[in-house]
This record gives sequence, C-alpha cells and structure tokens, in this order.
Amino acid sequence: MKTDVLDMLRAASPEWVSGEVLREPTGVSRAAISKQIKRWVALGYEIESSPRKGYRLKSEPDSLEAEFMKSRLEGTRFAKGEYVYTQVTGSTNDDVRELARRGAPEGSLVVAEVQERGRGRHGRAWFNRAGDSLLVSLLLRPPLTPRQGTLIPLLAAAGIYSALESLGVEGCGIKWPNDVLVDGRKVCGVLCEMSVDMDGIEFALLGIGMNVNTPGGAFPGELQGKACSLASATGRRWSRSEVMEAVLREIDRLAIPTWSGEMGPVMEVWRRGAVTPGKRVHVTRGDGKVFDGVAEDVNEDGALRVRDAEGTAHVLHSGEVTLSADGL
Repeated sequence: MKTDVLDMLRAASPEWVSGEVLREPTGVSRAAISKQIKRWVALGYEIESSPRKGYRLKSEPDSLEAEFMKSRLEGTRFAKGEYVYTQVTGSTNDDVRELARRGAPEGSLVVAEVQERGRGRHGRAWFNRAGDSLLVSLLLRPPLTPRQGTLIPLLAAAGIYSALESLGVEGCGIKWPNDVLVDGRKVCGVLCEMSVDMDGIEFALLGIGMNVNTPGGAFPGELQGKACSLASATGRRWSRSEVMEAVLREIDRLAIPTWSGEMGPVMEVWRRGAVTPGKRVHVTRGDGKVFDGVAEDVNEDGALRVRDAEGTAHVLHSGEVTLSADGL
C-alpha cells in the first residue's frame, strides 16, 4: 500500500491527489492513508495536505537507503534482490561477491557512501568523496556463455550512457569498453568481474563508480582535465537517487533482450555513444604487448578491432586502450 500511494503522488506531482483517489487501488481507509503519509513525512518526504484537495508531493529526500530506493526501482530486477546500504566499506564489489556466494538472487546490490579500497579496471584506485558519488555494485546472473561475457561491460556502459541522455546530460560518450565520458572527461567507470564454470557464467558483478556532485576542484592533480562530475560538467547539483534509478532502469531494460540472446539493442546504444571507433589509439594488451593503431569497430561479442600501422587487425577482448592525444 505504501508504495502505491507514493507512486501515485510522484506521478501527479506537483498536482494534488485526493484521498479518495489514493484509496482506490488499495481499498484501505482514509485513516490508513493519513497514517502512511505521516510515516513518509517522518522519513523526510515533503508532502502537503489539505482537507479539500488531498495530498501533493513537493520533494523527496536524496537518500540511497533501501527504504527510499526500493519503491523507486519497482518493476525491475533490482527491486527483487537483496539491497545492502552502508556508510563505509572496503569494496562494494567484494561485498556483493559475498552475496553471490550465499545464493542471493539476481538484482541484489550493495550501495556505499565511501569505499576505502575501491578499485577500477587494472587495479587502479577510484577517487570518491562521501555524499558526492554514486558507488554501487550489482549482482547479475546472465544466461550467457563465457565468450559472451564481454558484452556485460558494454551493457553497463550503454545503460549508463542511455540514462544520462534521458536525464538531459549533453556531450556524453563511451570509451571502449565501459568508461562513460562527458565532454571527453571520465564521469563514470565500470568494473566487471565474473565467476565462470563449465556450464557458463555463474554470476557477474558490475561495480559502478560515478562522480555526481564532486566539485571540479576537488579532483586530485593527476585527474584534473581527465575526470569530471555531473555537477562540474553541467553547472547544477544532481539528485543521486534520481541518477541511480535512471541507471538501474536502463541496465534492466537492456538486460531483458540480452539475456534472451538478442544483442542488437545493447550494441545499438553502445555504438550511438561510442567515441573510440575511428580514433587513433595506444593499446596495451593483456599479455603486455604494446602497439598503436586505429580502432575500427566492435564485433558481436563486444571485442574491439584495432588495425596497427602494418595493417594487421587485432581483436581485443580485454586490455587497455588510450585515445591518442592527436585525436583522429
């Protein structure tokens, strides 16, 4: 009942909704509606009431705790799994791996305000400030082959890119495989880790680190000019709960066809945002080999094809790709 009431107020905001209308889907009394409204107000929701007009939602608390986010994620796999919120942790990916090993369902997630051992791809540390960032790790159980696992980081990047587009963020792009950029600077990174057995992918972990409200001057010197936040790029402060909801809804939307073997929707979104194809790149392969070339495209498994100076094509399923300073 409480979710139905809140969803109806959200949908109507900033207009009024009568108590009678709120009662229709629930069949409960006016007193029960009033009691639930008071509970939401006590949690930080600003809900105005009027004897003649009913209720209207004026603002919501920007909290990432389960009691606030679960209702926002209704209709997605992330509303069905375990939801763990913590102020400080070592690594959200490590935490969600423990959930996976305990048999937690797909869609379980861990959200933290601070990661003391947060890491990005290739073991790099991830910079974050308490209250400014979105730090969340997701548990997925994709019915895919290990080879198809290269699509999962692309799915995450495509979902984040699509979510930022829907929120009106301009200048977004994706650097292979899963860095999301705004105006050429990194705003979000994804760390994908998988457990694979003979039957396929047992589970996949997606660690998402997004700079949401970090001031531009707060980034360490080595990240100046390379990293940004939504706030520093757009000049406005963002609701982290709104951003998180948009990101998880888009990841959920793209996972539905992907889990059914239809890769087209993910690749369509990824290619729309891709900034790597057609660019000169510096490549460090997983085996340590280094070379320069031109990125051409990604194949159906999400691997990047790069042609070196001698004309040899390399297909990269992993590795580090850096856009050359001279651009095209």
